[in-house]
Amino acid sequence: MQIDALKCKNCPVKSCAASVLEDRELELMSSNVSEAGFGKGETLFKENVLNSHITYIQSGLVKIHISATGGKDYIINLVKAPAYLGLATIFGDRVNHYSATTLEPTTACFIDIDTFKNLIHQNGKFAYEIISDICRNELLDYKRFALQSHKQTPGRIAGVILYFAEKVYRSNCFELPLSRNEIAELIGISRESVTRALMNFKRDGIIDINKHHIQILQMDSLHSIDRAG
Repeated sequence: MQIDALKCKNCPVKSCAASVLEDRELELMSSNVSEAGFGKGETLFKENVLNSHITYIQSGLVKIHISATGGKDYIINLVKAPAYLGLATIFGDRVNHYSATTLEPTTACFIDIDTFKNLIHQNGKFAYEIISDICRNELLDYKRFALQSHKQTPGRIAGVILYFAEKVYRSNCFELPLSRNEIAELIGISRESVTRALMNFKRDGIIDINKHHIQILQMDSLHSIDRAG
């Protein structure tokens, strides 16, 4: 669906990068972007497919995942809106090196990649914000992988629960958007280990869990387990 020339200018969730664009540049972006809504489990883009757009998620939650030998999936990141996806491939080979799938209803804008690159060339402030975004994400990924590599299963599971409670839903009660298998793919353990750790947390009175619904009963204990690893 093509959106009107004022859509990007008046967008309530403009990125920091888009906020520094001039009106004429926002009009250019608006004329080269399409917006769409997606239900849970739908694909935004697929691995090994030519990347013709930069994706900006206005709302929702997305998993970034790659395929390995034998058809097994690995979740390499979770991205909460608002955020850009695909920035790292702007000046690469223009082929997606991962897939993006929604974990909850999501609204996304698809910006023509050539238009996006032209804005980077034309507007230094815009380019600075995009580079800053890439650098921030890279540093966060380094930190996450470094911390996770030193954690045992309880610490990894505690970290996942805290991420959704504090970063995504900002509540002690929420519906976990990941299956047990997806949690295993995210933190690099077996599905059975995920189930066992969650049941141990429930047995110890740290959380209450019923299928996908989680209620944190002892937040301090969960943080202690996360810190201890």
